[in-house]
Amino acid sequence: MASALGALKEERLGPRTPGLKDHKGDPLPSQRIALSSPSEMKVAFNLLDEQKRGVLDHQQAIRWLRCAGWCLPERQLSDMLSEQRQRSKLGALPKEERWGLRQLLEVLERNKSRENTSLKTLQQALRTLAKNRSKISKERLLRVFPKADLVVSELGLESKRILDCDALADRVLQRIYEPSVPSWAGPSVFVTVKRDNAPDVRIKYASHAQLDLLFDIYCRKIQVDRSQVRFVLDGAELEDEDTFEGLHLTSQDAIKAIVLPPRQRNPVRFEPDSESS
Repeated sequence: MASALGALKEERLGPRTPGLKDHKGDPLPSQRIALSSPSEMKVAFNLLDEQKRGVLDHQQAIRWLRCAGWCLPERQLSDMLSEQRQRSKLGALPKEERWGLRQLLEVLERNKSRENTSLKTLQQALRTLAKNRSKISKERLLRVFPKADLVVSELGLESKRILDCDALADRVLQRIYEPSVPSWAGPSVFVTVKRDNAPDVRIKYASHAQLDLLFDIYCRKIQVDRSQVRFVLDGAELEDEDTFEGLHLTSQDAIKAIVLPPRQRNPVRFEPDSESS
């Protein structure tokens, strides 16, 4: 029972993917955003709690919801917080609004069925910005949204002068729902993970970061429990604490994933009492 509850607690709490497609144009299965389990959202909470007070203010709480994958306008995210306060009977807002991790996790839980920004909505917004055209110049995009240069950089579109609105929207949402290590996190490599009778998976990952998060990302992509997968390099099993940098690896090296069958509990056997027999 305890293990079952533990698994439930690590369920993804972020919004569902909004009709994304793979590189062949086929619909991807609907699933909740990666990196949105309670333990992962706790990491986001701790990063935002720069003063280490154990609480976030309103704007920090909004950013925390963004970390969970919510792309709605800020007003709607504020409404989500207000609704939670009303349900919790917290009354009027204090002079300084404070949100603990438990309260914010309840916000995610209560809004799991709420619709997030859809692919169609983002595509239409970009087309509107492009004056109802299917393509938009990178110059115009950056003139209206200067911070979009970070998005363009992360998507590897720096050399593009003209951007396809629909394709850009799809790639943006895919990056939100399956995040990888951003360029500002330091040097990174594309890690290839191979598995027998399955396509290779390439993941952009910080070369100095421990591999535990990469393992988690891979397991989510193939929808297999982390405990069932061993990661091997040149016949030796990799540890969570290993790093690409520490192992002196490059993008040409590949990790092999070995998927084990699910563990089955041995049935409990009760031996008869020798004295009563």
